[in-house]
Amino acid sequence: MSDEQEQIRCVLLTVNEDLLMLPNSALIEVVPVRNIINVANKPRWMLGYLDWRGNSVPLVAFETMNGVRMPSLANQDVRAAVIYSVGDNKAIPFVSFLVQGTPQIINVGAADIVSDTAPVSHPAIAQKALVKGELVSVVAMDKLEGMIQKVMTH
Repeated sequence: MSDEQEQIRCVLLTVNEDLLMLPNSALIEVVPVRNIINVANKPRWMLGYLDWRGNSVPLVAFETMNGVRMPSLANQDVRAAVIYSVGDNKAIPFVSFLVQGTPQIINVGAADIVSDTAPVSHPAIAQKALVKGELVSVVAMDKLEGMIQKVMTH
């Protein structure tokens, strides 16, 4: 099978006015934002821990990492996307971040992606790309988890 025929099932998550793209297998669940365990003396983007299925999952305001104002948690449309970690740190098996709206599932092949060569300023975005005509941000999960781990150990 050629690269153009191979498809990866991805999910698009709305964060502020940006679309984040992840492999669909990374997303576990999108849940209401409830029971946040606050964390003192942390960056604004680290909201605390989401109490999810008996786990304390780091909760991040993804847009705030890049200086954009976080959406109101009182907004019914704001929820948390819980995703699997990709790193080896067993202390962080999951991470979560605020999203709005309903996730979109898409099948993406190599022919569907056009890289955007503009520099990316967000510390946890690997790159921007046009995917099936939509501008998306590809999440650098390793960088996101590294930032969370650094905050957790200080």
